[in-house]
Amino acid sequence: MSSLLAESDGLILGKFQSGNVVIQPEDSKISNRNIFVVGGPGSFKTQSYVLPNVVNNRSTSIVVTDPKGEIYELTNEIKKAQGFKTVVINFKDFLLSSRYNPLLYIRKSNDTNKIANVIVSAKNDPKRKDFWFNAQLSLLNTLIKYVYFEYEPSARTIEGILDFLEEFDPRYNEEGVSELDEQFERLPDGHEAKRSYYLGFRQAQSEARPNIVISLLTTLQDFVDKEVSEFTSTNDFFFEELGTSKICLYVLISPLDRTWDGLVNLFFQQMFTELYFLGDKHNAKLPVPLVMLLDEFVNLGYFPTYENFLATCRGYRISVSTILQSLPQGFELYGDKKFKAIIGNHAIKICLGGVEETTAEYFSRQVNDTTIKVYTGGTSESKTSAKTTNRSGSKSESYGYQKRRLITEGEVINLQQEENGRKSIVLIDGKPYMLRKTPQFELFGNLLKKHEISQQDYISSQTEFAKEYIEELEKQHKQRKVQLASAPIFHEKKQEDDLNKKEINLPEQPIESEVKEEAEEKELLMSDILSSFDEGIEENTANNDNSELPF
Repeated sequence: MSSLLAESDGLILGKFQSGNVVIQPEDSKISNRNIFVVGGPGSFKTQSYVLPNVVNNRSTSIVVTDPKGEIYELTNEIKKAQGFKTVVINFKDFLLSSRYNPLLYIRKSNDTNKIANVIVSAKNDPKRKDFWFNAQLSLLNTLIKYVYFEYEPSARTIEGILDFLEEFDPRYNEEGVSELDEQFERLPDGHEAKRSYYLGFRQAQSEARPNIVISLLTTLQDFVDKEVSEFTSTNDFFFEELGTSKICLYVLISPLDRTWDGLVNLFFQQMFTELYFLGDKHNAKLPVPLVMLLDEFVNLGYFPTYENFLATCRGYRISVSTILQSLPQGFELYGDKKFKAIIGNHAIKICLGGVEETTAEYFSRQVNDTTIKVYTGGTSESKTSAKTTNRSGSKSESYGYQKRRLITEGEVINLQQEENGRKSIVLIDGKPYMLRKTPQFELFGNLLKKHEISQQDYISSQTEFAKEYIEELEKQHKQRKVQLASAPIFHEKKQEDDLNKKEINLPEQPIESEVKEEAEEKELLMSDILSSFDEGIEENTANNDNSELPF
């Protein structure tokens, strides 16, 4: 079994007409392991790309967006059998989710502004940048700093900020002082939250102050809900665990409800940052590699530095599949120049069909031209010579050669109509291949259906790493309070040092070799589940000739 797994592990791109599966291994020789996948509705994006790659990647952590929840339902038990810890973050139903608190990922001062900016931008037009937008942003940034430095980690939440605003009135009393002013006045000189308050909200005119608070409360009103406040009350796992142990993280997002777009976007931005933070502590490499399958990519919101992330993530042992329905979706969100840079940072591009004209024209152009022989319509005829009456005359037709697209725009549009929608165009470092799709039911038979569960049955549990991490944060907070009590002045340098002190001395996460050993033990225990998987891969990879592929 182990030799077979070593051969088959990797990203499934499709299969040759012969039926042999094309798999990109982790040590692929091409420029990166980023894959750009485009396919319209009914093009088998989930069935032929996402599901096979969730199942087939067995030595890496996995992050997969799951709009319907079907990926979790069909693969959760299989990933557990392969030695994975499975985690669900459910932005569709917070009661069926592990918890996520963005305020527990603050490492340095400007992290508070990033969090505030994403939250405010999600509920207000960031293009306007008017007085009310900037006033909300300034106040929320200040309040996040306050709860970070003054509250225990268990209370560092959006709900804690709402409670703070509810308790202290921003309006001036007869003496020209507000309860909110008094609360910040109690902070030591040099306190970062105090300085932010006095350079921001404190400068607003008295008539505007209540309205600024009301605007911010309107922005944060969704967090008042009990389910939401519980969901954001703590972390049941930390992003760092994705790079230190095998985890399959399912992120369920609604394709219709846009209420939590900002929180979804913040979740992934913080994930990218934390993964690089971990990698930088291990010679710019994650101890355990990671595969990200970002289906319905545009629903994750705008990532300001996504092209830079794609350009550098291979060195950190991260592979990203950016999956969307059409190119215009990306151009609308990112603009022409930025989205072209995003596409360019994927060494492999796949068109699954069912696309519109812009996407079809792009893939037709990328495949390049070919030369074809064309009948020009002209004919010539030679007459019979009088001296050679025994010979008849001859007639010839005229042909010429011209260039045409190897696959035209119309042929790309009609790709889904051929062979029951089973064809796909795959560009590997610019070289085109016409491959067949690999639906999971052809690869694995009824394996996924056999072990299907319901997302309604998910029960969250906090990882040991998360428990110890939060306990250590609590200790650090108490130590800092003791230190500040003995010092009359609160220095900003001290705060910055504390923010960066999250090099928490927790028990070492298992290294990759230990992870593999543990996985092998679990695979032996669950061989009945995996045997069907092995047989499907073995049948499809036998005698596979990948000599023409740049892997």
